[in-house]
Amino acid sequence: MKKKSPVSSVLLFPLIALSLTACGAPDSVMNSAEQTEESGFQEPAEAPEPVTEEELRQAIAGLGSDAEAASRKREYYEKLYAMDLFAEEDYLALAQVYAEGGNWKEQRRMLSRALRLYPCAEYAEMLSAIVVRGDETETELASLAGQIISALEQQDAAALQGLTGSPEWQDILLEGMSGIEVRTQYREGENLLQITADGLTSEIAWCGGDGRFFCFSSDGEGAMLGTAALEEGSYSGPVSVARYDREGNAVSTVQSTLSGGVCIDRILVSHQGTEYEGKLSDTGAVQEEQLKEISEKGGVIYAYDANDRSYLYKENTTVDDFRIDAAYLGLPEYTEWR
Repeated sequence: MKKKSPVSSVLLFPLIALSLTACGAPDSVMNSAEQTEESGFQEPAEAPEPVTEEELRQAIAGLGSDAEAASRKREYYEKLYAMDLFAEEDYLALAQVYAEGGNWKEQRRMLSRALRLYPCAEYAEMLSAIVVRGDETETELASLAGQIISALEQQDAAALQGLTGSPEWQDILLEGMSGIEVRTQYREGENLLQITADGLTSEIAWCGGDGRFFCFSSDGEGAMLGTAALEEGSYSGPVSVARYDREGNAVSTVQSTLSGGVCIDRILVSHQGTEYEGKLSDTGAVQEEQLKEISEKGGVIYAYDANDRSYLYKENTTVDDFRIDAAYLGLPEYTEWR
């Protein structure tokens, strides 16, 4: 039997030692990492969502003014509203949140609720100042606007009168309110429709991108329907204005040409079945013969019938001062709501 070499035994011990050292290192590192996780270096837990009235109000008070904060504020106020925990100031606060988010319809609804619960002139004025804006993406409003524009273009006063009393008008524009002036603006490309209504009176103005202008107003006693053109904010070109009684019968019509908002050249008037015509200068000054008895009363004759026996005149003015302008015809002072 051969004896084991002493060299082999000597070399074996260092290898065993190295092996033990190498196997022990990962265990110590892993234990260290586990101890680090257990020592508290963990992701902080998210705060629970506010539920009670106190929690919701505290959360609202702590919110900033960025977009995410505004969204949260709306969410928390709506929760309070659903819980029937709203105070007077909460209606105003949520209405302001809606306004800042461009949700004018909800702003108006919230203010209308505040007005019903806490009636005051200030809230009524705030409601009337709101302009609810819409476009062709809003199906119901787009449908109603299309009918209005079609009736304006066809100069159909009866159709317009019917639309202002329709359920669609009440639901979409007035939302059940009456006696409070509300404003709605509908945009379709470059065409702009603006409506003011309070349940008793209505005013409609439609300005096309090509400068065409149509308007309609009614107050329960009668209606006015007009068409003209707008050029750089001033009425110009052919103008036609018709007035109707409460039954829809035409009472009078006026046709002329506007320049800088003033009628020029001539004016044609149909009033209660009689036709009148008046001559005007290129600056709008009346060119008709003036009767002494009318002048002495402080009046100006601006149109005669075909036999020169009947005439139309304006009281309390002079030939030098009198002009038949857009306001005299009944056209509104048009401005685009911003």
